[in-house]
Amino acid sequence: MAESIVVDFQRPVPLFPLGETVLLPHAVQALHVFEPRYRQMVEACLAEVRAGSVLTARPIAMATVEPSVRGRRQALPDLRPAVCVGQIVRHERRADGRHDIVLHGVCRARIVELIEPDGRTLYRQAVLRPIEPPGRAVPRMPEARRALREMLQRPRVRRLASVKAVSAWAERGDLPTHAVIEVIGAALVQDEPTRYALLECADPWARARLVAEAIDRLERVVSGAERQQPGTWPKGLSWN
Repeated sequence: MAESIVVDFQRPVPLFPLGETVLLPHAVQALHVFEPRYRQMVEACLAEVRAGSVLTARPIAMATVEPSVRGRRQALPDLRPAVCVGQIVRHERRADGRHDIVLHGVCRARIVELIEPDGRTLYRQAVLRPIEPPGRAVPRMPEARRALREMLQRPRVRRLASVKAVSAWAERGDLPTHAVIEVIGAALVQDEPTRYALLECADPWARARLVAEAIDRLERVVSGAERQQPGTWPKGLSWN
């Protein structure tokens, strides 16, 4: 679990920014790394893995670009302040120098200071501050867990393939409720604004409400698709 990985916030953390992709704690994100600056970043992180252990290797923080500058060609675009600190848990080096990695979300953080490339280091780094203070007790939240489990069992919701996958996680007794919320949110919340709201939110109860609202929206979408008749499908296609 992510709790076994300790992040050293005394050191700057490399940034991997993407337009709209939001990584959440306890979730994973596959990345294809091809730009020279990010190849260098991955190499630097992997060098620390080889020098020590995976648990003490240098992490990578996934950041998202500010919506107002998306679509513009900018080498150093403005970034949204909340990031997810992640750890490389899988890596494949290609013959041409590119990398395929899987990043596991560890914790939420906020950018305090950006460190721009200096010619030798080609990628951006940042001084980060954890959004959730390390060591803070997380509430057990049995009511939230019970409510989310019941929502996942609603007939229209449970038909979705993504719901079938996360329902099993919700039943696991060894997985704390705050982690269940993260897993469900990562699987079911696909719109970027809500995912970012989950990322920047320090309150686990508020995150539970955001996930519950997302499940309600999914149910309404499925209900709307059920009411569509073949004659109303665009160009003869189903909404499903």
